[in-house]
Amino acid sequence: MDEIGEDGLLRHVIPVPLALRVLFVAFGAFIIVIATFELHRGVWPLNIASPFFLFLILGAWSVGGPIAWAGLTGPAGLWTIGPGRIVIGRKQPFRALQEDAFLAGDGARLMVMEKDSMEGDPTFAVVLVAPDGRRFETRPLGSRAAAERLLARIEAVFTPGEKAVSPSDCA
Repeated sequence: MDEIGEDGLLRHVIPVPLALRVLFVAFGAFIIVIATFELHRGVWPLNIASPFFLFLILGAWSVGGPIAWAGLTGPAGLWTIGPGRIVIGRKQPFRALQEDAFLAGDGARLMVMEKDSMEGDPTFAVVLVAPDGRRFETRPLGSRAAAERLLARIEAVFTPGEKAVSPSDCA
């Protein structure tokens, strides 16, 4: 998935499959529709229990809405790394392609970040920290070694001729 093309650029794809988008929208809509359909009779006609049922319906909307919204607007990404330049593109279904470009001397930092998981093993990602503080992450990787290998590949293409420094070299 992280291949150096014939043009010498390394491309790292962060996909969001259409099936995942459809599932998110369907689950979010299901939560909203079922809760509203089943509980609306408790709200109307107005009675002593109306606020309680309205609270439940609004709770369902506050859960289902963001789930559906994530399916509609979640960005897929593409990192394109070349000598002295990293371009991070984000594509959302209803928006134009957004791109951020970082040059070798502009102060952007690359590092490996561990992300704790509530269940199971932690995941790791390579993170680009922009000079203005924004963070851009690669897709999650299963081990620190895999993230360090990806970081080394990115640095090898981004800064050709310089030796990539790994955290184990600093110890």
